[in-house]
Amino acid sequence: MPWKCPHSVQLLLHNENDAVFGMWMLLDGRWLEVPMPRTARRSADGHLQRTDCPDDEYQ
Repeated sequence: MPWKCPHSVQLLLHNENDAVFGMWMLLDGRWLEVPMPRTARRSADGHLQRTDCPDDEYQ
């Protein structure tokens, strides 16, 4: 679908095991996740979590 300003689109995604939503934007023609304050994507399983909460808070 044509879009007047595709670079201004922000998409919030939440996987079933994520603790919070992640924000994605079109940057240079590709969808890239934008780093959010106090969040980190765990390298072991790819889940997004808050860095200022206990590990077991969202389990």
